[in-house]
Amino acid sequence: MAYDVTPEDVEYLISLGFDELLIEDANDYFEVPRFENEDNVNYLFTRYVVQAQGGELSTAPLLIAVSEKYFLTVSHRKVEFLDDFASGRKKGFITTQKATSVIMMIESIAQKYNKSIMSIRRTMLQHFGNVDSIKEQDIIDFVVLEGRVADYTSALMPTESALIDMLKRKRTLELHDGDIDLIEDLVQDFAQLIESAKGVSKTIQNVRNAHSSILANKLNRTMKTLTAVTIILTIPTIVASVFGMNIWLPLSNSPLSFLFVIGIIVVATLLMARWVRSSKWM
Repeated sequence: MAYDVTPEDVEYLISLGFDELLIEDANDYFEVPRFENEDNVNYLFTRYVVQAQGGELSTAPLLIAVSEKYFLTVSHRKVEFLDDFASGRKKGFITTQKATSVIMMIESIAQKYNKSIMSIRRTMLQHFGNVDSIKEQDIIDFVVLEGRVADYTSALMPTESALIDMLKRKRTLELHDGDIDLIEDLVQDFAQLIESAKGVSKTIQNVRNAHSSILANKLNRTMKTLTAVTIILTIPTIVASVFGMNIWLPLSNSPLSFLFVIGIIVVATLLMARWVRSSKWM
């Protein structure tokens, strides 16, 4: 296993028969998964789930190169799950069975993706039944999760294509029938992971859209209520303004004029309130 390779490491790997450009491609953090064969050496670029410095999950590139004599992995950083392979703790991992070893590594990568996607799915299902209680921080978390799922999808789809390309070159790779069956199973596994990731992404979008709709409806109801209250309060304001003018008005000299004005205000307000309620503004 090689990680964080230096120019000296690259020179050494070149001396072992590995292609310089492809080894340098492994140092590109945004390298896209693919399969290539150069000078009888097979290069499988993939991406695996990694925990970033902030604790968030993302993907990072991993190169698995297999020649007649050597089995090589190149990555930006130490790949934790590969320790089980290097230490011999992984049952069935034998470097002399190179195709099988590559398949086992890809299976481990697929399991990491599946575990992370299922965790995101469970998180979203918890919020799905409580859309009306979602907070602002939850929306921020949804954006982060949506970006993570998009990152997974952009890694899973080309990895699936790389596995299909391996099947097309089964003669060059000298794959046995058992290896072919395992790779075909992996292709199906990655296809399912892609569909799961798309489903989770759709769920996140649905939850966000539902929350936005609920907020819009609440705002609409609030605005209608405030408008109705404003209309109702306008009636007594108008009546009081009319009777408060410094001009002669009917009953202006009557001791019952105040009660008359109050009566008009009450009746007009009740009629307006009834109309507003019948119009379902409140």
